[in-house]
Amino acid sequence: MLWITLFVLPCALLFSFVYAVPIGTMFLTSFTKWTAFVRPAFIGATNYLELLSPGSSFWPAVRNTLVWVILQTTVHLGMGIIVALILYRRPFGWKAMRTIYLIPNIIPTAATGVMFLLLLNPQFGIIKSLFAFSGTTTAKVPNLFGNSDYSFATVTATWIFYSAFNTTILLAEIGAIPAEIYESAKTDGAKWWQIDIYITLPFLKNSLKTCVILAAVAMVSQFDILYVTTKGGPGDSTLNLPILLHKTALLQSNYGLANTIGVFQIIIGISLVLIINLLFGMSKRGFRNA
Repeated sequence: MLWITLFVLPCALLFSFVYAVPIGTMFLTSFTKWTAFVRPAFIGATNYLELLSPGSSFWPAVRNTLVWVILQTTVHLGMGIIVALILYRRPFGWKAMRTIYLIPNIIPTAATGVMFLLLLNPQFGIIKSLFAFSGTTTAKVPNLFGNSDYSFATVTATWIFYSAFNTTILLAEIGAIPAEIYESAKTDGAKWWQIDIYITLPFLKNSLKTCVILAAVAMVSQFDILYVTTKGGPGDSTLNLPILLHKTALLQSNYGLANTIGVFQIIIGISLVLIINLLFGMSKRGFRNA
C-alpha cells in the first residue's frame, strides 16, 4: 500500500496544482467582482444573472458552440467513418490517399486559419481569381470571413471535412476485427454495404463513442482557428464560449465574469460527455437485445 501511495502521490499533486486548484479558484471567483483595478469582492450570483440575461452575448456563444458540436459529431466524424471504410478495403492508391488525408491534421489549426484567411481574401485571394475567371466584376467578390451571412459556414468549412484523426482510430479498430467474420459474411452472400452496417459499425461502437466525445469536447474548447479568422465576428455570428471568455478577460479585464463563462464551459463539456455515454449505453443495450 505504501508503494502504491508513493507512486500515485506525484500524479495526485500534479493534478491538484495544475487542474484542481485552478478550477476551484475559477469557481470561487465566479461569484466575485474582479477586474484589473478591483480586488475580488463577493457579489453572489450577479455574474451568472448577467450572463443569463436576455440580450447577453452568452446565448449566441452557446448556440454556436452547440451547433458546432452537432456538426463535428455528425458531418466531421461521418467523413472519418467513410474514409476509414474505404481505406480498410485497400483500393488502388490507398496509401497515398491515407497520407494526403492526414496532411491537414498535421498542420497547426492556427496556421490553417491563416492559410484560409489568405486564400479567401477578397482583395488578392484565390476567390478573387475565380470571380475574375467567371467574368464577374471584382466588386462583387464577397468577404466570406467578414460577412455575417457567410462567416459561420466559411469558418466551419476550414476544419469540418478533415477527420484523419478519427479515421486513424477507426482503422485501427477495424484491423482488430477477426477476418473470419468477414469471410463468413461473404460466404453467406452479404453485400459490402451489409457488411459495413451489420458487422463493421457494431464492432466500432467503443471507438465511435471515443471519437464522438473527443469531437464534442474539441468544439467546446475551439479557440485558435476562430481567433485567427473571425475573432468571433462579425457581430456574434461566429462567437463561441472560449472567444467570449477571451474577450471578457483580456479586452474587458472582467476576470470574475470570465471565470463564470469558464464554469459554464466546464458544465457544458461534462454534460455532453454524460449525454454521449448515456446514448451509447442505450444503443449498446438495444443492440444486445436485438
